[in-house]
Amino acid sequence: MFADLSGKVALVTGGGQGLGLGIVLKLAGQGADIAIGDISDETAAAAAKQVEAMGRKAYTANMNVTDKDSIIAAVEKITTEAGQIDILVNNAGVAGAPGSTGTGFRDIDWDFTWQVNVKGLADVTEAVLPQMRARQAGKIINISSVAAKAAKYQTAYYATTKMAVVAYTQALAREFALANINVNAVAPGRIWTQFHKDWMAEREALGDEAVAGKDKFDVFMGALKEVIPMGRPQEPSDIGALVTFLASEEARNITGQTIQCDGGQVMV
Repeated sequence: MFADLSGKVALVTGGGQGLGLGIVLKLAGQGADIAIGDISDETAAAAAKQVEAMGRKAYTANMNVTDKDSIIAAVEKITTEAGQIDILVNNAGVAGAPGSTGTGFRDIDWDFTWQVNVKGLADVTEAVLPQMRARQAGKIINISSVAAKAAKYQTAYYATTKMAVVAYTQALAREFALANINVNAVAPGRIWTQFHKDWMAEREALGDEAVAGKDKFDVFMGALKEVIPMGRPQEPSDIGALVTFLASEEARNITGQTIQCDGGQVMV
């Protein structure tokens, strides 16, 4: 194993599908037991079965990151069942409210995206932090985005929240460094998951001629080749591999960093 996580329990928010599931499977592959906090009991249960098939323990808890009571209850359930949470991966995120126009002018997009991507992430972190402080050990990995450094067209609210994740990561890393808690962020590039599929469907429903009546993956790849030097999308497992490294003792002296995994899309 390049990063031995045996004996560790990792909580992944939004871990039931897409990017979250890719992270879950990579962590389990390196020996971690996995707790899945997800708003969908069905996807969480399906992910748990995959983890158990790998010989690792799996725990699930219904978690809505826009509801602080839901977060506290989920963390308490997982801690009771698993004993502790050693690794927290704040993966749950959105790119606008349902039916988003993508223009960045709707209050609902700003409010909902901020509530999930920033406030929800902070609420989950603050629910887990006390036990990490008590043990003087812990790894926190927040999922940001390359949009934090290179915002895409018509996604002001999304890029703003992902830059806020970077700032929160840095502040937390400094505050809890002497408690031996590493806090880092991962900034994925383009990934063909349900996240992007839903965004494409919304664009078509709103009459966007760039996607209407076209193969959505072809549109996705066409745009990708123009901006990513390596010419290929990232896979959830690519992000999972980086998260797993940051969760390991191999990365014990890395904190407060935001590391991009984007095929060279942003080189700063």
